[in-house]
Amino acid sequence: MRLFACLMASLALLFSGMDALYAQESAKPAAAIQGEVLQVAIMHFPGYSEVNENGDAVGHTVTLLEKLLQQAGLAYNIRILPAARIWNGLEDGSVQIWPGIVNKPGLEAHTLLTQRTLGMVGINLYYPPGSQPPEWPQGIKGKRVILITNYTYTAQLMRTLNDPALELTFHSGSSHIGAVRMLLRGRGDYLLDYRAQVESVAKTLNIGVLPHLTVAEQPMRLVVSRRTPDASRVVDALDLAFDQLQAQGVELDVTRQ
Repeated sequence: MRLFACLMASLALLFSGMDALYAQESAKPAAAIQGEVLQVAIMHFPGYSEVNENGDAVGHTVTLLEKLLQQAGLAYNIRILPAARIWNGLEDGSVQIWPGIVNKPGLEAHTLLTQRTLGMVGINLYYPPGSQPPEWPQGIKGKRVILITNYTYTAQLMRTLNDPALELTFHSGSSHIGAVRMLLRGRGDYLLDYRAQVESVAKTLNIGVLPHLTVAEQPMRLVVSRRTPDASRVVDALDLAFDQLQAQGVELDVTRQ
């Protein structure tokens, strides 16, 4: 009996030691990349992510990212880049972290996602002031739809838009502000664009909120390139940092910054 008790005590000590070791290892913020500067990229978005007169990335989203990265104990460099460069960078590893939604076909094979979300990204169908709201999607049959050049939409949205039965005609806006102006000037019947971007444009143009239907919403997460050294541990460190900041009462929804 005494031998059995000693054996059980030894096993308990062994497992407690293993638990402590595992906890220690889990708490390390991506040990393999300590000392390496992570390359973080964000798309340009006035007020949220833009370049100041000194060439530095600034804005609400930049500040939020800095809080998370610093809490995670990770060194970083934040740049404002166009969408195509970010997606290519995530694939080849020249961009290691990006706050966004993975809706570009094939990109999920090259990336990992954090579990925590930074807010919901809405995609709206905008129509001219004074017009009646259409029924989605049957109500836009045969109409002209403005899309943003080099921006991706959800796979479900693209399947809907490409349905031959809808007989849609597409026009391209080279920028969000240009696309809104196209809609207001009657160069398209509808505009499909991201909610936050159009809200920013409305402030710039000093116009009211454009009438719209919300046709899609997706959670924004931190997207980590699989080519990042110790990528899975970077993801874990960022999720842990999110939980720690949230426990401190820090607002982590980028749409509320």
